[in-house]
Amino acid sequence: MEEQLPFANGSKSSKLPLFIIGLCCLFLVLWLKLPGVLLASLILVATFSVMRMRTSTPEVTALRTSIRLSAEDITDVHNEWQIFLSSPDGDALADRTLVRPALADPDCGNEDIEKFHFEISNAHRFLGRLEARLQQTLLVSELETLLKVTDERSLDLRETWLNARKAANKLGPHYKRGS
Repeated sequence: MEEQLPFANGSKSSKLPLFIIGLCCLFLVLWLKLPGVLLASLILVATFSVMRMRTSTPEVTALRTSIRLSAEDITDVHNEWQIFLSSPDGDALADRTLVRPALADPDCGNEDIEKFHFEISNAHRFLGRLEARLQQTLLVSELETLLKVTDERSLDLRETWLNARKAANKLGPHYKRGS
């Protein structure tokens, strides 16, 4: 379940250094009293400043942009699917009823069409979770993993969409639901 990895809640590794820094600051306060409080305050302010800067670097911004672009590719396929299913446009209506009626049938026995229906529903859920995940503070490694997963999903969905369209075209206009 590598694809669910980026959706784990937070990063466990980033909490250990904060814990150690906190213990050191506590030790300074207990050992040096007032000067320890001043030193601990400076250390804590510096630590939190560095943490904030780390989440707004150009690399992080570029990774977030790349993730959103890959998500747009998923959205594009989803929009093409919605146009196929419900557009009143003459070309879409002809495609849906005369050329590829099997593509609109989620219970079609064709493996490529069934796989597409499965992938499109998963992609819809993935996009819903993705934006929430991007709103969190993420490490560069987490963003890289999320980009990898988003790219893979985008490519897989595009491929299954094209394969399902080809399969539905082969089944042709004489396809009957349930056959």
